[in-house]
Amino acid sequence: MYEHAGDWDMAWDPDVHFVRSDDFFKTMKYKVPCGNQFELLGREIYLAVSNKCPQDMSGKPRTVDPSGPPGITLHTSADGGITFKAACLPVALRQEGYELLETHDFQGAIVIVDYLVKTMMGNLQASSAYTAGPQHSLFSVSLSSIYKQDVLSGSTDFLRVDGVPGVFIANTLTATMMGSMGGMKMKPTVLTKITYNGGGTWQNIKAPSKFNYQKCDRCGGAKDCSLHLHGASSWFFGSIQYPSVYSNPSSPGLLVGSGNVGGEGIGLDDNDGLCTWLSFDGGFSWTDIAENTWIYEYADWGGLVVMSKHELNGPADEVRFSYDYGRCWRTVPLSVAMYVENIRIEPDGQRPKVLLHGKACRKPANPKCSLEASDTSAGIKGMVYALDVSQLMGDKMPLCKDNDFEQWTVPADDHTPRCLLGQQRMFTRRKQDSVCLQGGDYKRPVPENKTCSCTTADVECDYGYVAGDDGKCAPLPSEKLSSCPTIDTGVYSVSSTGKRLVHGDQCTGLESIIPDTDGKGTLRPGAKPGAQPHGTGGSGRGRRSAASGLFIFLILLVVLGGIFGVWYQFLASAVAKAQVEDLAVAAKSFGASLVGLVWDKIADLAGRGRGAGVSGSTMPRYVALDEELNYFQPIPAAGGAEELQPPPVANGDGVFTLR
Repeated sequence: MYEHAGDWDMAWDPDVHFVRSDDFFKTMKYKVPCGNQFELLGREIYLAVSNKCPQDMSGKPRTVDPSGPPGITLHTSADGGITFKAACLPVALRQEGYELLETHDFQGAIVIVDYLVKTMMGNLQASSAYTAGPQHSLFSVSLSSIYKQDVLSGSTDFLRVDGVPGVFIANTLTATMMGSMGGMKMKPTVLTKITYNGGGTWQNIKAPSKFNYQKCDRCGGAKDCSLHLHGASSWFFGSIQYPSVYSNPSSPGLLVGSGNVGGEGIGLDDNDGLCTWLSFDGGFSWTDIAENTWIYEYADWGGLVVMSKHELNGPADEVRFSYDYGRCWRTVPLSVAMYVENIRIEPDGQRPKVLLHGKACRKPANPKCSLEASDTSAGIKGMVYALDVSQLMGDKMPLCKDNDFEQWTVPADDHTPRCLLGQQRMFTRRKQDSVCLQGGDYKRPVPENKTCSCTTADVECDYGYVAGDDGKCAPLPSEKLSSCPTIDTGVYSVSSTGKRLVHGDQCTGLESIIPDTDGKGTLRPGAKPGAQPHGTGGSGRGRRSAASGLFIFLILLVVLGGIFGVWYQFLASAVAKAQVEDLAVAAKSFGASLVGLVWDKIADLAGRGRGAGVSGSTMPRYVALDEELNYFQPIPAAGGAEELQPPPVANGDGVFTLR
């Protein structure tokens, strides 16, 4: 609420406050000064507090540094808004806004923070995802360089696979240097990743070994071939809207998306090999179900998949549906063609009925379009079709019986049942060969779970640590961390291993991996606390030291060059001068390379490394952060970290959304 009517005059305004009432706001309690926006996730309240607030959390006056960081600080409350504590993120964030994504148990959140990467090709939008620990205020890096199609996009390519705990799909932005040494350029590449342990570890999605359509096979027999899928930013906010990978709670394990496969170094490509793909085992295996982009929806608890040609491919004059998870398709002609924008179903996805909606089209695009070539209402006049599969199939699809169902688990890489968050989960689905409807009265059985022994898949790096290439958790330097009250006051103890239990994980035998804590911040009996991560903020000493070294090196070059010039001009003999001139020809290319290296070093210290490498080489996946920019992990880049900037905010409003 505002302090006074009309007080609002800026984004993240210190005149807007958070209040709590127990009597429908007849009285107001527990005021948090400058608490601008909040969201409820499970039992937690996430509150954005303006950094320019002239009062502390208790309402006492405080001094505000006008040159201090703008934006907000995230606070959390576990007691209904009575008390709040600052959220602890693993790097000192210049906090301009957040996206919050609920975990599968609806008791935690993944925080997604946006940033801009300045490159030779312009600004690229990316994000980092931070997973919550058991305290709901301790966050650690799960995935960096998450892709967004447009700079002002309100959504990130980060999907929770509904109905299958611990499974998320995300697109990451990496870069590859292409061309020859004389004309190197950086090519952004979008790669799709999947996690089966709540963001603890990520891996590529394997491309299918067999294809239904030749166009969809871009692997060329390569063993290292992956599938890349369009995400939410392409669908909801992209300048060109590609259907994104889609899941629904009514259809656990069923996924459909548009994208392409590619070998190493090849990512998401909007032009070559774009097809529509389906998985019905939680994203482990996929099959191509159509060339180009189609729009899709699930009906009858996932027993039916309905799709039609998406408007990107021109007008649609038919709709298809499958009752065997995409193995076979039945075609229903449309009497009048249309540009299909989307397919809709009621929110619970229970009934075998869908709606197709879109826009009228002109006849030159398709003879079955309703408008003439000169009609100006094309693209404005809306159209809707209703499809009822139960009426179309009649007696051919009776209600399912008990023997029409089967149990399944998400497969591991060796095709044995996979443990998800410490449990083997046995889901129920209709058999692929059963031709029947589950019906609106169907009740899906609760999954049968078997507890698994703890492995490294059940843990992730805790606050103050980051995963290295070897999988071990390495401590972040203290100057890279912000202060964390939960740790500073001893409420939470970080394990000396740097690991903690993944949120919602229920495995047994964790002491074999984390011997000193329970993985949730409590020391085991007899264990002594190790060194705890404490933030000190960036000092900048490393940059000054490196800059000083380079300055001395350049001074020495100038002095030595001056001595050489005096010798050559006044003391060298004619023979010596001739030898020097011969050497100068051979040294020309070396000198050019040396100048390039010096320039790269200068640009690197300025945060603008121009990069180097050979054709097709991939950028390093992690680069140390600059002191002044230590609030984000940058996109992987050759020659050092690219310069980062806070993201632009449309209409002056910060992003604080619950997707």
